[in-house]
Amino acid sequence: MVQNDALLEPLEGYEKLYKDLHLKNTEALFDELTRKGRVDVAANKATVTQYDKKLGELEKVKKAISRSKGLKIFLIVLSVIALLAGVIALVSAIVGGRVLWPSILALVGAVALTVLFTVLICVKINPKIKQNEQTREILQTEADLLLNEAWTQMAGLNSLYDWNIPQSLVTKTVPVIQMDDNFDEERFTYLHERYGLEKNTDATRSTQFCQSGEILGNPFLILKDLKQSWVNQRYDGALTIHWTTTVRTKEGTKTVHHTQVLYACVHKPKPVYDYDTYLVYGNEAAPNLTFSRTPSGASGLDEKQIDKKVKAKAKKLDKKARKAIASGDDYTRLGNDEFEALFGGTDRDNEVEYRMLFTPLAQKNLLKLIKTPQPYGDDFAIRKIKKLNYLRSEHAQGFDYEVDPVRFVGYDYESARANFISVNTEYFKSLYFDLAPLISIPLYQQTKTREFIYDKKFASNVSCYEHESIANSFKKELLKPEHAATPSILKTQLISKQDSADEVLITAYAYRGERRITYVPQFGGDGRMHAVPVVWIEYFPIERRTQMAVQKKRSSRPDFNAGAARAEFKDMLKSYSDRGAYLYERGVFAMLTDRRLTADAVRRMGETYGDADNSDAGELAKMIFEEAAMHDRSNVPDEDADALLQDENAETLEVAADEVAAAIEED
Repeated sequence: MVQNDALLEPLEGYEKLYKDLHLKNTEALFDELTRKGRVDVAANKATVTQYDKKLGELEKVKKAISRSKGLKIFLIVLSVIALLAGVIALVSAIVGGRVLWPSILALVGAVALTVLFTVLICVKINPKIKQNEQTREILQTEADLLLNEAWTQMAGLNSLYDWNIPQSLVTKTVPVIQMDDNFDEERFTYLHERYGLEKNTDATRSTQFCQSGEILGNPFLILKDLKQSWVNQRYDGALTIHWTTTVRTKEGTKTVHHTQVLYACVHKPKPVYDYDTYLVYGNEAAPNLTFSRTPSGASGLDEKQIDKKVKAKAKKLDKKARKAIASGDDYTRLGNDEFEALFGGTDRDNEVEYRMLFTPLAQKNLLKLIKTPQPYGDDFAIRKIKKLNYLRSEHAQGFDYEVDPVRFVGYDYESARANFISVNTEYFKSLYFDLAPLISIPLYQQTKTREFIYDKKFASNVSCYEHESIANSFKKELLKPEHAATPSILKTQLISKQDSADEVLITAYAYRGERRITYVPQFGGDGRMHAVPVVWIEYFPIERRTQMAVQKKRSSRPDFNAGAARAEFKDMLKSYSDRGAYLYERGVFAMLTDRRLTADAVRRMGETYGDADNSDAGELAKMIFEEAAMHDRSNVPDEDADALLQDENAETLEVAADEVAAAIEED
């Protein structure tokens, strides 16, 4: 199957050509990197085998130590119980005036048992624990040495992983898909002026990652945003009340004690955060058309179930068409009921252009994607607005397109190879099927973009989307406002362009939380009204500003790591940043600065690279770990902010709440 022809039917093209071809290309690249990194595969395998064996021995010794310590504790507890039982028996006999000798015998037996256990612990168990502890230390040292040796053996390969590996493999497999190193200002201006893409000014969204490129000359952009919204959070509270009543019995009167738990709740606004990954595609075909579609739910259904679904939907569409004729709306039914029912798009506003896009071949391709469960089925939503197409798939929400090269780093060659192949094949599959609904439309493939040549200077070197993406790569602690109880939405603003560098202001928007108590009146079983305390969190907006310098660098990760080890680079960093926070990714170098950029600073930033001696594999491994520590994409905290704020001094708060509630009741 010829490559270009394979794209005419994307699903078959993937299964019959691209899937195996990409696997072959990925394996070939890893083998090439292995040769360049001069990895002795056999030696690494032997080292890892010894290391795994040593870990097994270490685990056995740890279990033996745990068993011995458990036995020791058991014997000590048993001795204490025996002694206590003997003493209690003797005291009871004395107090009760009973015969003493059975109790004395019991106490003597307990003492004898304790002496026996003590001897056993001192003579047998403690020496065994000590011996095993020494063995554990020896085994741990030997294991650490083997692990260090394995890392050293893999250091050459680990240093070669670069940021553009997944993207370059995609282009090698499907040459018509071109991937950019970064989303620069020229590409953004092109998308903005020709297709209408706006700047990312939404204060509730922050670009975590962006990847631009083009397919058959038409631009696309993958975006991962952190978005903030509000929910009406429910907070629950409880109050336990007590009262007594007097009841008559045959013997007279009796006091009865009652207990009841009163519950109450309040609803208060709370900020919540979530990630959203989507694709933006620009194409001048059908430039006046707007429509949308959402997943049909047909994936996994058999033909009989799909037919039933289509017939039910067709009746509704017939009714919609009749109403459109009566009201003069521009909706006309297509002849393909199955496509109309499963694909949707019934909110279209231009029937002529809609039919130009969705030819019989386009309908056939899209129905195959929708009805075939593998690999993802109908998990995509489309929103076309004039020249821009927005596509959001469910599978992309669980995949991170920002593949940090550190993800490939490892000490075990075989595991590293399997991981490298897995990540890159999954990357290709996810991206291919994000593009597949668009590739399925022949008119999109046939519409070639005209060359767009600018004769003007751009306001910045990289786009505002890329500025935010880079800002979000720094450790969150460096940018978040003080006392922030939520993640930060980072927004960037260009301060100035200094030759090849952009001076950028980062503003981190977050919320601090303060605990509040609302008292909700509830009627109790005692016939009285009670104030039930409900603890909730009130959120207040806070922000923090930080300066950042961003510079496009035509380099690679290995070259940057080599240059960053030079004394000149470290001196430059200290002179413009007290925090020493910097990173390099996808052809962009960035550092947090404490003062304004100057021409000298830009010049010195441009001189950060130079020849470096990377022959020391141990130093290479160290640099790789330091590099990994510089990156942090985890913005959403594991713990819920409400839970953290309420747990702090929760006992004190509960006491205070009860005291206030009691005071209210007295009043």
